[in-house]
Amino acid sequence: MKPSHMSVISIAVISSLAATQSVANNAASLKPTSTQASPNGTESNNQQIEDKMFEHITVSGSRLDKASSATGLALTLRQTPQSISVVDSEFIDAFSLETLADVMAFAPGIQTQQAETDRFFFRARGREISNFQFDGIPVVYNSFFSDAITDTILFDRVEIVRGATGLLTGAGEPSAAINLIRKRPTIEDAGYVSAQIGSWSNLRFELDQSLALNEEETIKGRFAASYEQGDSYIDLAEKENFLLYGVVSADLTDRTRVTVGLDHSERNPKASTWGALPLFYSDGTQADNLPVSQTTGTDWTKWAREGTNAFLQFEHAFENEWDIQVEVERRENEMDGELLYLYNAPDSATGLGLSNFPLRYLADRKQTAFRAMASGPFNLLGREHRLTTGVLYSKQDVISDSFYATNTIELDSLFGWDGSIERPIFGSTPATNNNTETQKGVYAAAQLNLHDRWTLIVGNRISSYELEGDNGNFDHSSVTTPYAGLVFDVDDNISIYTSYTEIFQAQNAKDVNGQRLDPVEGSNIEAGIKGDFLNEKLTASFAVYKVEEDNVAARDPINDQPLSDGTFASIGIEGAKTTGYEMELNGKPTDDITLYLSYTHNDAEDADGKAYTPYLPDDMLRVSVFYDINEEVRTGLNTNWQSEISNPNVGPNDETFKQDGYTLVNVFASYNISDQLKVTANVNNLFDKKYYSSIDFFNQGFFGAPLSAELSVRYSW
Repeated sequence: MKPSHMSVISIAVISSLAATQSVANNAASLKPTSTQASPNGTESNNQQIEDKMFEHITVSGSRLDKASSATGLALTLRQTPQSISVVDSEFIDAFSLETLADVMAFAPGIQTQQAETDRFFFRARGREISNFQFDGIPVVYNSFFSDAITDTILFDRVEIVRGATGLLTGAGEPSAAINLIRKRPTIEDAGYVSAQIGSWSNLRFELDQSLALNEEETIKGRFAASYEQGDSYIDLAEKENFLLYGVVSADLTDRTRVTVGLDHSERNPKASTWGALPLFYSDGTQADNLPVSQTTGTDWTKWAREGTNAFLQFEHAFENEWDIQVEVERRENEMDGELLYLYNAPDSATGLGLSNFPLRYLADRKQTAFRAMASGPFNLLGREHRLTTGVLYSKQDVISDSFYATNTIELDSLFGWDGSIERPIFGSTPATNNNTETQKGVYAAAQLNLHDRWTLIVGNRISSYELEGDNGNFDHSSVTTPYAGLVFDVDDNISIYTSYTEIFQAQNAKDVNGQRLDPVEGSNIEAGIKGDFLNEKLTASFAVYKVEEDNVAARDPINDQPLSDGTFASIGIEGAKTTGYEMELNGKPTDDITLYLSYTHNDAEDADGKAYTPYLPDDMLRVSVFYDINEEVRTGLNTNWQSEISNPNVGPNDETFKQDGYTLVNVFASYNISDQLKVTANVNNLFDKKYYSSIDFFNQGFFGAPLSAELSVRYSW
């Protein structure tokens, strides 16, 4: 049953910021570096330096005192006038969230849609999320390169800033920004190894080791690896993936640190799908009676990806409490796909009637990103304030080759599909698409302490965007993205805030002629309240927002055939308006219970008042509870509910596809056999609910995963 808005509000007038970094794990677990002793042992002195110089993760007391990366200022979550959630390593490990897509499926306010076996999309506040960062460095998200299934063994935590973040990212898309915080060397030498077995013959192994690399312990390294293989709930589909990661941090002086890291990953899936399943039969009835395991993959389809990424970070703290950071990110990815797209509505009795479009698709992507920033205090009118200023640069080159079939292949019935479809003969001369996207920006932001209880945050970014490609060029220079926020501390426990920012989002969406749509422009306003309760053991937040935009990309309802680069045509929506509210409640109401609760309501309408994203739920409720039975045993429950969704006029006779609201339940139990050895059992989709993860991409449907289970053993030292 769909809960009413009032019933949820009555549960908590304000709800909270999501799971932030917990360091109360057992002594054997890995913890992020927050302090490090110098060779002469003056740890307390260096603590003051590093509190200023590096992000301070280990914080006692309120979760709202954790650091935030939304504005570039050294603000806590309480001081930041936006909605922020943090999914930490404790939560990721407990529910065995192995990919970024897994994390997003549990994150507050995020709608995760799986559209194919190896392709995901994320949305928040009715908009697609395209702003991704690694350690605060903006990078370009691309579903084709499977960024969504990046292995979580890389990450210490995932920060989610909902609403426009154009001050730092430049692209002020009002959905959200996803900041992926990579693991760093730990204070003490520590590590673990784990093995996991699960449904569909899945195996997974992990190794993670942090250690000092010299006698003085001024140079530390951390190295991690994962390997997994197995089948899938999707017929014929298989996977084999591995990832290697290494990072080294060197304290050149008590005030200077250099960090360098590298990761390499390979993903080799078999029987990959391109597109999903028909939503309707040719007689206009919904095709939701197809089995969850139904596939359109074959014994020759694949979508292999390989990526190598490197980063360099330099940090220095001055004696006047100012600090500088310089960061460079380099990402190189390759993709090799042999794909088969099926479309049209089959006959409900025979399963015949589908058309096909095979494609061999090769792509190469290179990204370079750079950020330099300085931050520190200054005095004005007898009060201390803070200022940050920086420059950002990013460039992405994507070259793709599309090889089309030179012959026609015959399809069998969708019913009883076994994938034994003849591999087509692909031509030797490709259609090549070459695009280069460059962004440059300079920004400044100030935290002005107007009064003991009033804080004003103002900032602006001036950006330039340039795109050169086979599908046209555009150049936008001197684009300004102003930001303003006001925070009032009602008392020591509760703060209220409001913020405003403008939106300018260069987008990758293309029209039916392959030309990019003009940038999205608009504004985002938000107001909210954040607070602590039960002696800072429980935190809560409530936010309302309003977004107004022009030229928002939406799927072209008329043209549903793939473009030359494998994407699909879009149109621009004028006068789009989104309103909604979000609530969270997190913390420890008792010593034995840890609670994560979030509720999201969103309305997205065009200029005529018509919903333009009906395929996204208006309401989502997520509740996770950890219960510590004793020091050895922990159990957990996660419940994800969403309201009904629909996709209008996509049937053969303009029928509307509808899916009722549904609830997914996931559980786990862990047992500490000793201080070093732990066993964990996870069950996902406990009640084996059948549901579509997405119903809009290609106007087709992709079923979510059914009931599954896994068992893991972890040894830590």
